[in-house]
Amino acid sequence: MKGFDRPLKPLWIYQFIQEVEIGDKIYDHRKSFDSILWELDGDVGKRKVITVLSRYFLKTAENPKGRIVENVPIIEISKKYPLKEIEPILLFHLLMRSNILRILTKMINEIYGFGNDINQVFLRKKVIEKFGEKDISSRSLRNLLSTLVDFGILEKHDKNYRWLSKFKIDELNAVYMLRLYAEEFKESPQINIDDIEEYLFLYFEKPDFGVVAKKYNNVLWDYSIRMGQKVITFHDDIFDLKGVLYEDGKN
Repeated sequence: MKGFDRPLKPLWIYQFIQEVEIGDKIYDHRKSFDSILWELDGDVGKRKVITVLSRYFLKTAENPKGRIVENVPIIEISKKYPLKEIEPILLFHLLMRSNILRILTKMINEIYGFGNDINQVFLRKKVIEKFGEKDISSRSLRNLLSTLVDFGILEKHDKNYRWLSKFKIDELNAVYMLRLYAEEFKESPQINIDDIEEYLFLYFEKPDFGVVAKKYNNVLWDYSIRMGQKVITFHDDIFDLKGVLYEDGKN
């Protein structure tokens, strides 16, 4: 089982992506990455954050040990928009890429749901019972909770974590979430929007994907309802949402 070895802050992710171009050698950016991680002490801690962040945001799922920045959709997205607009997408992308984070999110949803305080000690016990791998599973849980704090979803209070709010999702976020869900999680150009797992939106206010699907039919994708299934088939081209969703940079 691949663990989630370090918590990630949205600003780190965004600034890392701004530093690179597709085809760059990741190691060539080590000094600038270290500068971004200035608040961390020690080379080991910085190196591990660089490894985790690069695995999920700079390389494809098929090549997690690669040394080159690859053509990952989140890079294109992050270079087009300010952090404030796409912060929810960074977290959603992380969920799409990490199986352990999806499993942990599903457990949090089933045990607590949104709004109920999360007892880390109790949840850690349940996670270890499920996985039987004390070190990897407990470390991954701790790093997920810390990441959610940095994204503003949770706040730590003694041994508990309290919910602050869910991310609000506008059309820009919704469209890219559908794309990431298809490409990074389902690995398919076609999805049924009614099959999208509810627990994936524990940290987000789930949008009405049916409305979004209809609005951008024949523009960003082909949308059809057949045999009771609401199917989106994505176009092959990489769509530029600034030209579709925005006029002069405004929604």
